[in-house]
Amino acid sequence: MPGVAFLRPGVADPLRTRIAERTSRRAPLTGNGTPGVRVGGGGGGGWRIDIRFVLCRGHRALDVTRAVQAAVVAALPEEPVVSVRITVTGVI
Repeated sequence: MPGVAFLRPGVADPLRTRIAERTSRRAPLTGNGTPGVRVGGGGGGGWRIDIRFVLCRGHRALDVTRAVQAAVVAALPEEPVVSVRITVTGVI
């Protein structure tokens, strides 16, 4: 994504794992192995997603975080109530 210098690899994997868990009604994971990306919730309570990344110098943090949020919400299978927290942890 333009403006993101570093986003921990595998942002889609925790989302797919959580979606699969909710679909198959298995017990939820207690955490995920992807530093910088945390996924929780699902089901009736909506999703809670926390993403941390490093911003590329010369890009506006507001524009990039809005684009990241839109991409995360678009990756979810339906339109649940979503809490997406995005933190810029540095600029390079």
